[in-house]
Amino acid sequence: MIWFILKKLTHGLGSIILIILVLSFILFYAPIDPVRMSFGQRSDEETINLFKQKYYLDKSLGIQIFHFFEDLSPLQWVKNNDLRLEDYKKQFIFKGEFSSLIIKKPYFRKSFANGRPAWDLLIEAFPSTLVLAISSILIAIILGLCLGFIASIHVNSIWDRLILAFCSISYSIPSYVSSLLVVVFFAYWLGDYTGLPIQGSLYEFNDEGDLRLELKNLILPVVALGIRPVSMIAQMTRVSCLDVLSSDFIRTARSKGITNIRLVQKHLIPNCINPILTTISSWFASLLAGSFFVEFVFNYKGLGLLTITSLNQFDIPLIMACCVMIVILFVIVNLITDFLYSFFDPRIKFYD
Repeated sequence: MIWFILKKLTHGLGSIILIILVLSFILFYAPIDPVRMSFGQRSDEETINLFKQKYYLDKSLGIQIFHFFEDLSPLQWVKNNDLRLEDYKKQFIFKGEFSSLIIKKPYFRKSFANGRPAWDLLIEAFPSTLVLAISSILIAIILGLCLGFIASIHVNSIWDRLILAFCSISYSIPSYVSSLLVVVFFAYWLGDYTGLPIQGSLYEFNDEGDLRLELKNLILPVVALGIRPVSMIAQMTRVSCLDVLSSDFIRTARSKGITNIRLVQKHLIPNCINPILTTISSWFASLLAGSFFVEFVFNYKGLGLLTITSLNQFDIPLIMACCVMIVILFVIVNLITDFLYSFFDPRIKFYD
């Protein structure tokens, strides 16, 4: 088990480093001026030169990428006159006359747009996306499993055909189209009855300037975001259950007069859970990574909207922070999924 965890963490760390390396090369090579984006067109030459020296922007591309990895490293040997030290949240392990060894939090530098640390902006946006993703995937799991089990038990019936038709239509609708449809139908046409806003975030400021939790702003994004996962989970559940239902032990259980509910609980779920779990985990990771179109349409301030904003402004530190967060989320979800395989299916074991 320990070696399995270390192996997965090593693979995940390698993926993160590779993604950072590729993105660093692309973004640092881009024909933009980070100094002008940070200070505007009227900044003086002394400020420009100081900023370039601080982040080694006057050096070659390889040196810039190397020092960016230094910023992300939790352990760093740094010169005492390094200008980046004032931005690090650090503790000195060893302090010499000219250089020191420090342990610090990974530093993604400051946003070009507002001068705030990029990681702080990311931490502020992520909880809203987390709530949205969990709410959407929970509804998708409940509806998808129910529809899939009904379709598999009543295969080739009218219910089976209706469920398959619903799955085909819902999966073929892109998220930005489903978002617009949900907005028009529930917030515009039926807005007087539903009382749901067209746009809004999980946390909003009221007239007194207090930050309040607005759960009603979560309803429409959850509906728009959960449509496609429902269709995929339902179809995967149906296919997996049909494969199990053709087994001999299922026919034996039915010959003994087992009820459909008992059949699902005792035989279908334990034997068809792995492909369903894979579908759920992949969709959940995608939702956690930021539902870009949904958050953009609803102006829902989460990871997806933050990523779109950083791309529009070409805010390199914020883009890097968002991408690294997305990779980390996928690694964590995949690791948890591997453990869930062994929990639901006793045939799967991890060995040291």
